Amino acid sequence: MMLKKIFLILLLSASTFVMAQLESKNPKLSFGVSGLINLNAIVDFNGLNKYDDFTTSEIPTNPDFYDDVTRFHLSARQSRLNFNVHYLTSKGLITGKISGDFYSGSTGEYSFFRLREAYLKYGNLILGQTGTTFGNPDIVPSTIDFEGPNSGPAMRNPMISFRQEINQVWSYGLAIEMRGNDLILVDTVNRPFLAIPTLVGNLNKKGKWGVMTLSLMTAAHEFYDSRMNPKTKYSFGSAFSLIFNTSETNRLSLFAVAGDGVANFIADLSGGNYNGILVQNSDELRLLNSFGGFIGYTHFWKPQYSTNLIYSFAALEKTALLSPTDFRWSNYALANLFYQPNEHLKFGTEIVWGNLYTQDLSTGNAFRLQFLAQLNF
Repeated sequence: MMLKKIFLILLLSASTFVMAQLESKNPKLSFGVSGLINLNAIVDFNGLNKYDDFTTSEIPTNPDFYDDVTRFHLSARQSRLNFNVHYLTSKGLITGKISGDFYSGSTGEYSFFRLREAYLKYGNLILGQTGTTFGNPDIVPSTIDFEGPNSGPAMRNPMISFRQEINQVWSYGLAIEMRGNDLILVDTVNRPFLAIPTLVGNLNKKGKWGVMTLSLMTAAHEFYDSRMNPKTKYSFGSAFSLIFNTSETNRLSLFAVAGDGVANFIADLSGGNYNGILVQNSDELRLLNSFGGFIGYTHFWKPQYSTNLIYSFAALEKTALLSPTDFRWSNYALANLFYQPNEHLKFGTEIVWGNLYTQDLSTGNAFRLQFLAQLNF
């Protein structure tokens, strides 16, 4: 209880400080709109029923006739709108952004607008929803596949974040972020909850050679035992990111992530309830160990032509607490070619392969060819 009270006091103090800084006699307000119009053409040769992204955790391990046929699909749901605001006060500049796309849960005739980001930035402080502080969001190379590497950092969380440069080389970030429990529950009575938001920190080093980031996180999962006594289980995780510039335009990307209760920070495990399990007939909340990583390379053949190569894997511990059909590990490989005749227009083609192993070591494979036409504005 004392920890919760301290957190609430800090939150109210931060809110009061920000509101006080907004006072200005001569504000200047400006707005801007940007975004992209995106058409994605997909040829699935086998293995996936979900068209818009290549999610290895959804590859069927016992495919039927319809899973192995070649299918063609067109989608514009990844098109995006960004609304930007700049508010100049006597105390400094405040910027804000609201971003969304049409990648809602609907895959039929209708597709609804979905919130991606909504935040304001004042100095070193960020309030709102944006990419997680756990990992470097710039680590993922450009892909047509909307999901990207199966182990990549995937979450956009509501947060209070403070980011500070120490000098020209070093910087750090601290954040409290709201993320879902992502737990497997064995009944509907005992429902664990996050006692406090996830605490995340990172340390960054940059230079002409590139950028290196080390991230750490922890969260407190609270639940009640059979006698309705409160219990707390802590999750811990770490992530390492390296962007190494092999030339002025080309770069090598390395990423690794591991921990207990961090599955929803990993792209293909997020939303699968793989952070942990509330064990049946027990007073134990078992947090699952997950890990993964990828290597990617970006090469510019000419200013208008570029290629990205990626190999990625994601893994979840083997345990009898999971069902035989639950995720065990998966592999992901991608190669693409982009042509960008000017700064606003972009075309691309891409091949993606993936395979999945379940807890009982059943396996499935998928192969996809994609094409992109995109207008940025």
